[in-house]
Amino acid sequence: MPTHVGRCCAHTITRECPVDCLRYVLSRVAFNTLARAYDAPFDPPKTVGDVVELYLRQRLDEICGLGSRRIGEIEVSLVYAGLISALGDEDKREAAKLRRKGREPNV
Repeated sequence: MPTHVGRCCAHTITRECPVDCLRYVLSRVAFNTLARAYDAPFDPPKTVGDVVELYLRQRLDEICGLGSRRIGEIEVSLVYAGLISALGDEDKREAAKLRRKGREPNV
């Protein structure tokens, strides 16, 4: 399990952590955009679990400034932290790419 060193101490990132714990594993731009959820139709995520849910529901692209590159960065961080599985997510990622391009996936 990856750990990070925050202001308080080193610990494993879990779903219960505040979203600020992702500051240490994401780029500054990705973290700030995610944490503020610019122009999103939902409140900014408060916990890492909130970020995981937004990812799983394919809603990260509703945050202004999060394109496929930044979403990929967030995804890799969540996989690395063991919060989501990289196995079996290929179809979901492909469907999300198609939706971003304005097309519906063939299911």
